[in-house]
Amino acid sequence: MSYPLLFKPLRIRNVVIPNRTVMPPMSTQLGTPDGEVSDAQIAFYRARAAGGTGMIIVEFCCVELASGQSEPNQLALESSDHLRGHKLLVNAIKAEGSVACLQLQHGGAAAKRSLLKIDTTIGPNDIFSRKDPSKLTCKGMSHSQIEAIIECFGRSAELGIKAGYQAVELHGAHGYLLTQFMSPRSNKRDDVWGGNEAGRLEFPRRVIHRVRQAIGNRPLIYRLSADEFCEGGLTIEDMERICPMLVDAGIDAIHVSTGVGPESFDKVLDPMSAPDGWRLPYSRRIRQVCNVPIITVGQIRHPDTAEQALHDGDADLIALGRTLLADPEWSNKARADNADAIIPCTSCNFCVANGFAENSIRCANNPATGRELDGEIPQLMAPARAIVVGSGPAGITAALSLAAAGAHTSLLECQNQLGGGLIVSAAPPFKDKLERYRQYLIRQLQASTVNIELGANTSEQDIAARQPDIVVFATGSRSRPHNFNGLDIHNSCDAFDLLNTLPSHPLPAPDAGPILVLGGGETGCETCETLIDRGYKVILSSRSAARQLARSAEMIYRNDLLQRLLASPQLELICNSELDNVHEGIAQLRASDEVLNRAISYCVLAQGRDREHRLHDAVASTSTSSKIECALIGDAHTMGRIGDAVDEAHQQVRGFVQRRNRVVNSSLITD
Repeated sequence: MSYPLLFKPLRIRNVVIPNRTVMPPMSTQLGTPDGEVSDAQIAFYRARAAGGTGMIIVEFCCVELASGQSEPNQLALESSDHLRGHKLLVNAIKAEGSVACLQLQHGGAAAKRSLLKIDTTIGPNDIFSRKDPSKLTCKGMSHSQIEAIIECFGRSAELGIKAGYQAVELHGAHGYLLTQFMSPRSNKRDDVWGGNEAGRLEFPRRVIHRVRQAIGNRPLIYRLSADEFCEGGLTIEDMERICPMLVDAGIDAIHVSTGVGPESFDKVLDPMSAPDGWRLPYSRRIRQVCNVPIITVGQIRHPDTAEQALHDGDADLIALGRTLLADPEWSNKARADNADAIIPCTSCNFCVANGFAENSIRCANNPATGRELDGEIPQLMAPARAIVVGSGPAGITAALSLAAAGAHTSLLECQNQLGGGLIVSAAPPFKDKLERYRQYLIRQLQASTVNIELGANTSEQDIAARQPDIVVFATGSRSRPHNFNGLDIHNSCDAFDLLNTLPSHPLPAPDAGPILVLGGGETGCETCETLIDRGYKVILSSRSAARQLARSAEMIYRNDLLQRLLASPQLELICNSELDNVHEGIAQLRASDEVLNRAISYCVLAQGRDREHRLHDAVASTSTSSKIECALIGDAHTMGRIGDAVDEAHQQVRGFVQRRNRVVNSSLITD
């Protein structure tokens, strides 16, 4: 076995965790509006337990929904009414050999006001609206309220034990109620519950004592932010001093996260640019001052990183968050020395965006996540021939799914390499995780029965001659024509084409002068950063205001991208502007009523692309007579994110297989 430390058991009090992998609590939005466990939730966690995860910490469970609910469908454990679902969930986790841990939480000032049954949120202090200083948005808790919430934690812990949970974790990270009392940033009280560090720790201490009373000799874990990364917040130096106090209060293990929402949300949920294992120095520092097991979390994607962290003493347990959304079988594959088969998490935060939209959990790279009850796509009951045109993530997903269902599948790609738009997406700086995903897809194709044809010259006649039963068009997008005077193929190109052909694209030398990038969307901004990274000075002309740059990008990634880009001295940003013409190396830009002239060496057009669906339309127009089923997916259907394209591919193939099997069943009944 290549990972002996990763698969070594660990005892915490009366519980033996079979290996060092942990699923940290992540909101799924799969619960019911009343806070009860759903069948979909049980299936979701069962899959991660069956995948070999050592311990599963179930998503945050609110100890009092009326005052602390933080999102719709959040789990609760307030009374015996909630017990049945939790018992079923615990039994499912334990049946697969994993340890079931309950996380207890109260949102405090960070609770969602629209969901509460009280007039405003509660927390350590009164908080007033910044927009309207007369409006109270959080009410400081009275002594009796604090005592009541302590009892809520204890009551929920008692119910958790009745449900069968083997361990309990307290959510003292990311700006929820326990954190609010602990942090000088949010606790301004001058009574026994504040005033100094000892006072700020009184509420967490009391909660620890009450929960310990409730759970007996079972493990009690405390999740915390080792550094809040915001002004006035807790620092790693503070936490090196505080963590031993938490252990003295009765904590058996510490789960080390970082950040606080919303001020440092990028340290709670990392953007794609965050390097692998960047939190390890923080967990190591906490481990050096505490004599209890330490759980580390965040940007641990490969078993090698996990094994090295254990070897170096950075942690005792490895929490795999979004990693297990991408591949619930991560642990089993690592144990089998089959790490290349692990579906990689790219930190794209497609899962997070779904949560913000109050949708159930999804993963861009694994369309089965959150849909475990659906099961795998069934096998075809009769032979079928399938053609997939285009090898972006949607096309490859469709081809793999069709082949796995038993179809004789051919994947046609006009380029001489696989990946389609994924090549472009992976080209800018800090997006190498997408290249890992592309290489994973290529390995999956090579191990499958899919017939791959590169440099394919597809036409309506070519497709018809192959006599397919289904054609899936994942043809992506195409450049929009432009009518700018003075631009031609010698002094300009489309941003997509540039990123698709790096590093061989024939650009002028960096000292030839600035490159003008037209378009301030996500692609335009990424193109600017790519050029800056290669030594160019760049002029970014955007028709929109600066606040709308890259506005369609995922929020966490967007903030990170713009922070880097706008800090670069090699960038000149000209907003609310249009290009009039280019003449003899001079670009004339119109910004409001002002005309600006800029010397440039080249121009890159990033002003949007159009869906490429012409081949689909041609084949579909004759498909009725030829009995070819046509499906249009990915950007060719709707311009969107990788996750949207992959999900659509998966669903389209499932629909095709189900329809074809119904026809076969119908003919069998008729016969």
